[in-house]
Amino acid sequence: MRFLLPLLLALVPCLASADDQTQGSVQSMGLGMPMPAPLQRIEKEGGSVLRSFPAPDGLTGWVLRIQGRNLIVYSTPGGGYILSGNLVDKDGKNLSAEYADKYIPKPDAAKLVAELSADSWLVDEGAASAPLIYVYADPNCVYCNKMWNDIRPYVESGKLHVRWALLDFLKPTSAGRAAAILTARDRGAALAQDETKFDRDHEEGGIPELKPVPPDVDNVLKMHTEQMNDAGGAGTPTILVHKQDGWEILYGAPKDLPGLIASLIK
Repeated sequence: MRFLLPLLLALVPCLASADDQTQGSVQSMGLGMPMPAPLQRIEKEGGSVLRSFPAPDGLTGWVLRIQGRNLIVYSTPGGGYILSGNLVDKDGKNLSAEYADKYIPKPDAAKLVAELSADSWLVDEGAASAPLIYVYADPNCVYCNKMWNDIRPYVESGKLHVRWALLDFLKPTSAGRAAAILTARDRGAALAQDETKFDRDHEEGGIPELKPVPPDVDNVLKMHTEQMNDAGGAGTPTILVHKQDGWEILYGAPKDLPGLIASLIK
């Protein structure tokens, strides 16, 4: 599974500068206290503060959304510093994992499927009567390439219906290759060209780039990336499948593909 670049906190200093160590006037959610200045700066730079919650020893936990991903940080009692990383108690319990489960919004698979079902920019292949899956994929993703090859027998025999939502985050060539596929007269054939001629040694798709990328296609690629982030996916492939309890989200190329196919419900 391919992972996105480190989140913005890797680029934002965990220690506030002297000029940032005064608290701002924005009230935090639910705690009745001013939002620390370092978090105000993150908001000004495009991030979002979703909520706050009490943490041990005077710390305050914060749920942030940065570059489409949710994460937790902590501010010190004085509000002058923010800290990232796991918060572990004296017994070795990872409190950050508990906070993430409690406070970070859960992905809404049904909502994503509703959006994808109305999306006219997908690559559709397989029998419409077969069980349907949606796959977020990058044209330079070697794991997507593996999945594309592994599912060929199921697609070609009419046992699986796949709709691919292309995006671009792996390499500079990803956008141009995705655009070449999405603007092709036959998107399925264009995707097949990318995957059958895939260079696994260099992890490069096999279809030539389209340059420049049309603005409408660029917007679609960004939308698909945001949707994958909303699904909780850190990279491609991120898969939506329909099972007995409804739509589920899977991360990475399936390890037991026959078992997965058998579990799908139309």
